[in-house]
Amino acid sequence: MKSKSKHVQKVNQKESEELQKRGQNIVVRNAGNVIPHSQHFLDELTTNEPTAMELGCVVNDIRHIVVCGHSDCKAINLLYQLQDSEFASQDNRRISPLRAWLCTHALNSLEKFQQLAATDYSKPLIFQAETPMRKFVAYIDPENKFTLEDKLSQINTLQQLQNIASYGFLKKRLETHQLHIHALWFDIYTGEIYCFSRGAKRFVVVDEDNFDKLLDEVEKYYS
Repeated sequence: MKSKSKHVQKVNQKESEELQKRGQNIVVRNAGNVIPHSQHFLDELTTNEPTAMELGCVVNDIRHIVVCGHSDCKAINLLYQLQDSEFASQDNRRISPLRAWLCTHALNSLEKFQQLAATDYSKPLIFQAETPMRKFVAYIDPENKFTLEDKLSQINTLQQLQNIASYGFLKKRLETHQLHIHALWFDIYTGEIYCFSRGAKRFVVVDEDNFDKLLDEVEKYYS
């Protein structure tokens, strides 16, 4: 009986530890890894993304939001095509939920991409960070390794940080450094993971050479 009692105690302790971990990691996936800007929601209208952020960051006190983009994203490839007015026409949006979704919630990323294109893809872009007064500079693919669509994908990933900061229920946490926002980007063909470094002003590959530097940056600016 004593042996069984000890086993039950261990099981209960393990279950308790697992319960404590639950809610500390919430994953939200959608087409284009888009977090709609708060300006799109009036009165009680909303979508899954802001409700997940409130549940995770306000109710469960999650301290970090990580936006993840990747290469050859089919939704972003379609967003790139929306530069064509006929492709993005209202008639086509009405028969394509994906086009309608991207036209409504991702055109700010496309506008940023067009700003970059106007500089021959060489000048930096400026994004809002945690507050309207805090901004960061981003050089997009300065080595010109990726396709135009992948450049747009990286821009879109950073744009979501700005969109996240638009929500009033996160305002105090962002201002007081209780909540931090990050961007990762994954090259599906090489397996390399890139982390946006505000110090380097660009996406930096996460490898043995850069890991300690990136960790120091996180501990310095996001702890």
